Amino acid sequence: MPTLFVLSHAPHSDPNEGKKILFARRGDTVILIEDAVYAAGPNTKPLSPFIRDGLDRGVTFHVLEPDLVARGVETVLPKVDYGGLVDLIVKHERAVH
Repeated sequence: MPTLFVLSHAPHSDPNEGKKILFARRGDTVILIEDAVYAAGPNTKPLSPFIRDGLDRGVTFHVLEPDLVARGVETVLPKVDYGGLVDLIVKHERAVH
């Protein structure tokens, strides 16, 4: 039963946001939206260790592209538009925000 984890808070304003990634298992997906897209930037960001750990455990990550553009963040993580976000929601049996 794959789960979609939606992270929306900036890692510097909500240090517990990264802990949500710890609940994700192989086959689950994490989508970074709104201010959480700051975590997709350079490796100096607070969520980077959580993201690396999640990738090592087989968790898939995506970033909402319109939020990246609005905040001027660049990333190597896969990007999705709003239609892609809807597809992720439909693809997963449950979502956790």
